[in-house]
Amino acid sequence: MYEPAIKEKARNLRKEGYTLREIGEKLPFLAKGTLSKWTQGIVLAPEQEKRILRKQLRGRIKLMEYNKKRHQEAIRSTQKVIAEAKKEIDRLSKRDLLIAGTALYWAEGYKKGKNQIQFVNSDPKIIALAMRFFREVLDIKENKFKGGLILHPGLNEKENIEFWSSLTNIPISQFNKSYIKPPKSSTRKMHNILYKGTLKIRISDTKKLWRLKGFIEALGDNNQKIAPIV
Repeated sequence: MYEPAIKEKARNLRKEGYTLREIGEKLPFLAKGTLSKWTQGIVLAPEQEKRILRKQLRGRIKLMEYNKKRHQEAIRSTQKVIAEAKKEIDRLSKRDLLIAGTALYWAEGYKKGKNQIQFVNSDPKIIALAMRFFREVLDIKENKFKGGLILHPGLNEKENIEFWSSLTNIPISQFNKSYIKPPKSSTRKMHNILYKGTLKIRISDTKKLWRLKGFIEALGDNNQKIAPIV
């Protein structure tokens, strides 16, 4: 139990227009809940209320500025880490591309086809890397590439074929008819305005397919040779 004088002091401070935070700084041994209960029902003068509101507003502005500063610092820190990591990769050698492309196809490519290499993705950067792998490592002939789009209703087929043709350097004449896939959303609207559809790349070359499967098996075999961590 606190002495009546302490409660009276807290109430008098409130009557003078002090905020609960300010009272708590003068009486730090009191919980905010106790102060709130003790000062309940005290009516402040209009000028006192205005002062408290101004103080609260300044506090919120400072908090917003602090959060903005922290956010900017986080962005700068993130950008620095990304920039340093990019330097570690730098330009891919042919062997780097061999391993990266093989791992990418192992993870994302269609591996059940008997005579076709098939790769499907909607990320332009992933598609660009896959095309480098097909051309520079597998040495796929240009007339072997076939493209096809999976589109949602509302996307312009001609514009999107032109986009992927420009990115991959696969001639438009080597694109098949696009497949229009209904959106999952109940509103039947596309929410990602940057979405250019999904590109399916097909390459009919049995020998290259088996070579690619050999790359994948080699990666798997290397994995088995790694000594266990003890």
